Amino acid sequence: MIRTLLVNTGSNVLVMFVKLAITFIMTPIFVHNLGKYDYGLWEMIGAVIGYMGILDLGLRPAISRYAAKHLAEQDEVALQSVYVSAFAFMAIVGVFLFVFFFLWGIWFSGSLSPAGNSSQKYMFFLIIIGAYLFISFPGYVAESYLEGFQKYYLKNNITIVNSIIGSTLLYTFMTPDNALLLLAAINGIGISIKYILFMWILSRPAYGAIKVQAGNYSWLRLKELVVFGFKSFVQGIASRVENATDVLVIGFIMGPAMVPFYSIPANLAQQIRTMGWTLTHAFMPLFSGLSAKAEDDMIRRVFVMSSRYVVSILFGMGTGALMLGVPFISVWLDSEFGNQARLIIVFLIFFTILPFINPFSSRYLTAINKHGIFAKFTPIAAIMNIGLSLALVHPFGLEGVAFASLVPGLIFVPLYLRYTCRHLGLPVWEYLRGAVLPAFVPAGIMALILLGVGEYLIYDSYADIVAGALLSSLAWLVAFWLLVLNREERTYLCDRIARIAGRK
Repeated sequence: MIRTLLVNTGSNVLVMFVKLAITFIMTPIFVHNLGKYDYGLWEMIGAVIGYMGILDLGLRPAISRYAAKHLAEQDEVALQSVYVSAFAFMAIVGVFLFVFFFLWGIWFSGSLSPAGNSSQKYMFFLIIIGAYLFISFPGYVAESYLEGFQKYYLKNNITIVNSIIGSTLLYTFMTPDNALLLLAAINGIGISIKYILFMWILSRPAYGAIKVQAGNYSWLRLKELVVFGFKSFVQGIASRVENATDVLVIGFIMGPAMVPFYSIPANLAQQIRTMGWTLTHAFMPLFSGLSAKAEDDMIRRVFVMSSRYVVSILFGMGTGALMLGVPFISVWLDSEFGNQARLIIVFLIFFTILPFINPFSSRYLTAINKHGIFAKFTPIAAIMNIGLSLALVHPFGLEGVAFASLVPGLIFVPLYLRYTCRHLGLPVWEYLRGAVLPAFVPAGIMALILLGVGEYLIYDSYADIVAGALLSSLAWLVAFWLLVLNREERTYLCDRIARIAGRK
């Protein structure tokens, strides 16, 4: 079990770092070639596509959960039936989205083009978006099955190769004249190839020979998935509203050209959220399997121990982003972006970190089919976010929108924590003491190191920023090893490292 978790989580983290490196290299190229208007438009369309994701009705986590469940039960008939039933539904959604974007491109592409400019580029752009969504939705089924089978390393290897090839092509051929269409086309082709490969892999006998065969379709299976996924569906709507509305509010009220000044620091904060999702992703099938075997003590132990690791890592990342984020953005792009980000990044980092004081709540509650609380409260949080954003964008601009994102978390995160601990049979204080409090000391030491180094370095170059990041990360790592890990965990890691070194 531990080896599988380490392999899957390590693979997820590797994908994240590859994408982070690609983002670091490519974002200045995108901003330069697209310009502020088209870059802002790309971010806005990305938010719209995020909303389109809710059309899966919450089936993606449901598919992963039932794939893990039926695999543990060795029920091959159910595995085939769930796959085909979900695939049929997702294919219909893909066709609908293609038609939607195609008609938008043919009839209303002028709504995207700046005044006085030709709309032809935006017509082709929307059609390309629709085409890759047509492939993506049925592809989600295959991806969810690989996750349910805990084959993260396999899908991640494909994702890494896909991302590197796509970014290389963009780096080589992108110009201001072709930037928007080339970006959409290469992303669309790459994603389509990736999902087609996932489907092909599942069809191989080594991976269950899971294929689309009409005779395996079952309305009852689909209904079971939809009923289970409905809670995730409601949560997904609200989460996307909460995370994607800011860009749309800014774009529609302040104009697409203002979006990059918000989306750049938001994307930096998103890397922390991505790390959190990455570190916790492989645990939902694990919790589902343990719950099916009624191994509650093991669930509790894994939950607290893993939370301690994840909270510590994200607190460290958040500390680094708070103190180095603005200097990094100023060097990475220019001082105009850095100056705009000073207060925005503070609100966004706290907004990002706050839910991760309880990083496994959604994974665990989904696994045991008790995730209804998110369906109840996440929509309220999303409505609060929208309302506050609209109220604050005029008097306070981008900073007001960022602050609006933080407020709902201050209210609802404690509710989710209490609910999760109740189902775990674990007092809230015991969880906080075991999983959250240990993370403060390494993060505090990291902050002190960054402040101390900042007395000698101005953080006005990559060399200074990297030096500060490396020294503070080393201090964090030592503190993590000594203060967060217990003796048994340190011994286990030393043994594993010794074995790996011995093999080499």
